[in-house]
Amino acid sequence: MKILIVDDERLIIMGLKSCIEKIPDIECQVETATSGKQALELLEVFSADVLITDVEMPGMSGLELLEKVQQRNLCQHFMVLSGYDKFEYAKGAIRYGVKDYMLKPVDKEELRRNICAIAMRLENHEDLEQLKQYQDYFSHVDEKNIPYTLKKSVAFIRDNYGKDISLTMLAEHVGKSENYLCSQFKKQWNITFLDLVNEMRLKETLCLLLYDKNLPVRDVAGRVGYKTERQLFRLIKGKVGLTPQQIRNGEREAVAEEI
Repeated sequence: MKILIVDDERLIIMGLKSCIEKIPDIECQVETATSGKQALELLEVFSADVLITDVEMPGMSGLELLEKVQQRNLCQHFMVLSGYDKFEYAKGAIRYGVKDYMLKPVDKEELRRNICAIAMRLENHEDLEQLKQYQDYFSHVDEKNIPYTLKKSVAFIRDNYGKDISLTMLAEHVGKSENYLCSQFKKQWNITFLDLVNEMRLKETLCLLLYDKNLPVRDVAGRVGYKTERQLFRLIKGKVGLTPQQIRNGEREAVAEEI
């Protein structure tokens, strides 16, 4: 993942850069700039996935930088840094799509969580080291060569698995009968509609459990389309053989090391 850090204080830049480069889960290429002007010039040649910027900088503020970056479509994901007295001002960046705000001095663990969360939103799941040990459980989700006849169906499932999705909804969306879709999934990809939905839900569940450890399990369940924790528990226990807490504790990894 490519990250650009912008701050007029070099010590802060170096501290953030060092912390990000030490994150064990993601391989990050980090560039730095000490002004908004320099950042814009860098972004013309450095395709950053994430822009991390201070709010208060001489010449061009962080919010002015965000506005220009969006106007030129130079980056899509942003993180804003701010001192305590400017924090409410920093939240004005919400109009630029900023979801992550961090107070100075930056907490290293919070920074790591935010970077991993952005990687998840970018769907750079292949970079998430802890997730790799589970990849056999969602092989179809990571399949690059989706059968042509199923592409529209898979795209719809990917966009809606976090809701109460059904085969009937899919059939109405693609204009095919439910029986036809069932036969195509089995014939073309050797999977069922429900299996694919569960694979997508399982992968997102594992990402949230591993990289957002402060998120309550009930909220994880809601994000992946379940109404209760019990439904989520059955999915994980049935597929992986572990509870949500065991996954968060890294118990599968520990068992693998013993073997």
